[in-house]
Amino acid sequence: MKTLSVYDPPMCCSSGVCGPEVDPKLVRFSADLKWLSEQHVQVQRFNLSQTPAAFAENETVRTALKEKGETALPLLIAD
Repeated sequence: MKTLSVYDPPMCCSSGVCGPEVDPKLVRFSADLKWLSEQHVQVQRFNLSQTPAAFAENETVRTALKEKGETALPLLIAD
């Protein structure tokens, strides 16, 4: 099975439907990820504010954050 790991910047939720304004780009991206999972792609999504350990554990993500800071996010890694 193919895997897609998404490393999101810090935010309250990844769906885009929280807070006072809905971000249509996040809603569309969430729908796209759902479609991918229906196509037998394992989708893993990590939010820097909620799962910082996942960022620290991945060397590629650590390097990107060290070099570019949070502007490197979102970062998508596919196998």
